[in-house]
Amino acid sequence: MLPRGLGLLSLFPLLLLMPLLVADDSRKRLSKTVSRLQSKQPSVAVCTYGQFVSCCYGWKNFNGVCQPQCNKSCKNGICIGPNKCSCYKGFQGKYCEADVNECGLLPRLCSHSCMNTQGSYRCYCESGFQLNADGETCSKTSLCSNSHCQFGCQDLEEGGMRCVCPSGLRLALDNRTCEDIDECQHGADICPSSRSCRNTFGSYLCVCREGFVIGMLQGKMKCRDKDECLLGTHRCSQHGHCINTLGSYMCKCQEQFSGDGFTCQKQKINQSLRSSYYRYKLSKRKISTKDFSSEN
Repeated sequence: MLPRGLGLLSLFPLLLLMPLLVADDSRKRLSKTVSRLQSKQPSVAVCTYGQFVSCCYGWKNFNGVCQPQCNKSCKNGICIGPNKCSCYKGFQGKYCEADVNECGLLPRLCSHSCMNTQGSYRCYCESGFQLNADGETCSKTSLCSNSHCQFGCQDLEEGGMRCVCPSGLRLALDNRTCEDIDECQHGADICPSSRSCRNTFGSYLCVCREGFVIGMLQGKMKCRDKDECLLGTHRCSQHGHCINTLGSYMCKCQEQFSGDGFTCQKQKINQSLRSSYYRYKLSKRKISTKDFSSEN
């Protein structure tokens, strides 16, 4: 019932204006949501679909952060965009699967001879020359002419000479050849706690531990927990619940099922309890029958 003196025609302008006011309010809320998401991650990762905000195609929401997705894992690099890998130094290819042969690059990196390694390279000098401190150039030495060192030779101030090795290698027992130094065995804290060390010839890489994946976290590329429950990569039973933990997950059977969570079986009623209950009900019925007979 409209108030006296106020007709439907007088409310007509307000009725026309209400959808615009509601739409304007929705746009303001949407703008705030977009600004909040974009403040935590690249704007290319966040898209608006009408009144909804979600991760763009090629990105996936992990704990409120849009992470880039690659069809295959980046073997020697990190995923930085939809199906786009950023390779570590010394690697190339769509998924960073190929080693870069630095010895074939121009201009030549080594003044004498070059040996390609996985993800890197090593320079060594011809007989009669020694490897300089820069690890790439060689200088002539008279004492090293017959040294037969594998990589390089160095004159000693007190006289004589010795074979030397590039960084990441050490002199073998024969004092002539060089062997790799396993930095992963000698340096316990060489990588962050969420990463494990992977040795390479003359160097090493820090890769994400099992249960962690590389991704954008707080504006930086870090190893974050892989939610196996969310990704569906867990091995829990179809009658079990998946519970995510830091770097791993646990499985727990649903109610009325028993097991370790990976294998769940439906619980069976204890036969002895069932038979005891049956005997109890039967005895109650017999007592009731005797009472009825005595009354008659």
